Amino acid sequence: MTITNLRHTDQVIAALPYLIGFAPTDSLVALTIRDAGEVGPVIRVDLPAPPGRVPMATHLADIITGYHVRVALLIVVGGGERRHDPAFVEAVTRALVEVGVSVEHAFWTRSVEAGEPWLSYRDPGLTGAVADPASSAIAAQFTVQGIVVYSSRADMAASLAADPEGDLDRRAALIDAAVAADKSTTAEKLDLVHKVIDEFDASPVRGRGARVADPSPTDPDLDDTRLAQLAIALSDPHVREACMAIPLGTRDRSAARLWTRLTRALPAPERAEAAFQLAVSRYLRGDGVYARVALGIALAANPRHSLAALVDSAAQHGIPPTELRTLIAEAQAKSARPRPG
Repeated sequence: MTITNLRHTDQVIAALPYLIGFAPTDSLVALTIRDAGEVGPVIRVDLPAPPGRVPMATHLADIITGYHVRVALLIVVGGGERRHDPAFVEAVTRALVEVGVSVEHAFWTRSVEAGEPWLSYRDPGLTGAVADPASSAIAAQFTVQGIVVYSSRADMAASLAADPEGDLDRRAALIDAAVAADKSTTAEKLDLVHKVIDEFDASPVRGRGARVADPSPTDPDLDDTRLAQLAIALSDPHVREACMAIPLGTRDRSAARLWTRLTRALPAPERAEAAFQLAVSRYLRGDGVYARVALGIALAANPRHSLAALVDSAAQHGIPPTELRTLIAEAQAKSARPRPG
């Protein structure tokens, strides 16, 4: 997750959309604090019904334990009444304390919008108004990086929506025909993938304010034949494994633009491979929410995609990106195949 110094409650709440990738609603957000007083991993969960309070609190504590932090700030967004469900906040606080994480404060706000009141669960006299999310310190930082938040998780998922059904059907038929005639080796398939990534790497990206994963107007054009070739290449298990190491190198963002394009352009089940590579890229960058969206697309396109299921499980259990990065690097070091990146 992005690290930044935030000092005031109004700014902390306003920064939430930038810290988790979209504006949360009906959520509890646990914002962890590192020893240097900086924001660490930020975890969001849906507000549970009363029977789910303790299980959800335990699950959240299990996730946070994996990040080895000692302090957290809890923020409830939405939920209806003011200071929604204090029993859930108390359950989360107890669960965190039991694993050695102290809860510095707990706040509630109806929504993350400028001027919305925020209240403290612990001190009725402690209150204020949410700062303008668009003008928060972290908003400026993310804008410089060329990243824009989504208005909701659904909007985030829509950014990876599939191309029109007619286009997908046409490409599916082309892929089926190409598979029957394909005689290319794994090395040739991998060379094709790297060649296309090089083409994306050579093309300029959008200017400031664009989503990093969105295709640029100047992205290389991929016709149906090239899309079919890439679909076949990524379906090779050895190519898939090699591509997982690309985020360890210098071409990750160019590759992510390609994975995004393929996630939209390919039919199921081939779509799963592109979505999986996109998920690995975003997860290793610390963008767990976007990674989970991409993993959902991968598993919907191919429910038997074991690697997607494995990474999805890692994300659910809060495995830090650094640990996944280490596992991929170790696997590549043991492999005799050429290492991309």
